[in-house]
Amino acid sequence: MVEVNPSQELESTITLNDLVMCRNLIHIASKRGAFSAEEFSEIGNVYNKIDTFLKKNIKQDTSDTSETSKTSETMNKESLTDSSENKMEI
Repeated sequence: MVEVNPSQELESTITLNDLVMCRNLIHIASKRGAFSAEEFSEIGNVYNKIDTFLKKNIKQDTSDTSETSKTSETMNKESLTDSSENKMEI
């Protein structure tokens, strides 16, 4: 059995930001002529896969974030309402 220390696990994770950087690197390198004509189809396939994945997951992440903020806004409004209802006038 191979033992993995926690620092190795952190180094092997890929985030959405990492994929955005890869997509941007491919785009910039292709604009600068870094790839030969024979390589374009393979590189284009990888670029398209990364781009599709990012569009799908960034959209989900954005909707998850907006749902979370809507829930917290609702809770804040309810807490304000509850606190005003609990006040007694003398």
